[in-house]
Amino acid sequence: MTAYISECGYCHETQFTGWYSKSAPHDMYGRVDRDYGDGRPVAYCSEEHRDAADAQREASAAAAAALAELLMTPPAWLPPVDNWEMSEDDGAWVLSASLRGADVLDERRRYHLISRIAAGSKLPVEDDGRVVKARFVVDGVQASVWYLRPFERWIVPETCATRPTELGAPDVSFVRLGEGRDAPVVCVACRDRMHAAWIKRAAADCDVARGRAAAAEFLRQSTGSDLPEWRGTYTEYGVHHEPNAIAPVCTDPDHIESEDPTAFECCPEPIIDVGPALAEYLVALLNADREAGETA
Repeated sequence: MTAYISECGYCHETQFTGWYSKSAPHDMYGRVDRDYGDGRPVAYCSEEHRDAADAQREASAAAAAALAELLMTPPAWLPPVDNWEMSEDDGAWVLSASLRGADVLDERRRYHLISRIAAGSKLPVEDDGRVVKARFVVDGVQASVWYLRPFERWIVPETCATRPTELGAPDVSFVRLGEGRDAPVVCVACRDRMHAAWIKRAAADCDVARGRAAAAEFLRQSTGSDLPEWRGTYTEYGVHHEPNAIAPVCTDPDHIESEDPTAFECCPEPIIDVGPALAEYLVALLNADREAGETA
């Protein structure tokens, strides 16, 4: 056997190569044909590398035959797929294809089609959260059909929505307030500060609500209404140029007809002396509550 210095067809190292594929032509004595060897075909540096290369060729031929069978007579449980690919994976030739139309099918339908393959092959569905895959075997060749779960990419703004804190810093945590791409993004410190302010405001609202409920009960008894209309009035006739007190509007017909703003015995309680500086403001405030439907 003639040995040449050339690149091994398996390990691709340049050294003495004196072994040829088992499929190479041989003479009557079992030696590689001289004319074939003189043609400098692909040679190998050892029998092990020669056998490994032959096994790869045989595996690729088997994969090609399996692919032809899939294209000619696909199993009933195999759904439509996009282009089949034949590739080498850890020394073995495998077939793979993506599920056709996966980007327009809903998740329930996609997973159902993949599960049919798993049921036909008696192999479990592989799901890492992103890639969903079902494997099966065709004439000893591994094959798989897969699809990618779509996912949304969210763009994080450079700074917090409430203060100039940079959100890209490694020590800054942040949260999105609400759903959707337009929801504001704030740092956790701002989120906690807003939450504390909300708790404080909610507690204050509870105190106001309790005060309003007590006032509504008193007004119901004195005026007959939870939300009486308020007016500015005088507690001392001729002393003040502007109303110095506030009181519910009197419902006595004679008092209404007289249009006298002074508080008399017919006027309902409470009649509160607040001074001219506050009377107008408090009347406007109480009547605003009344218009909003909130008990005073």
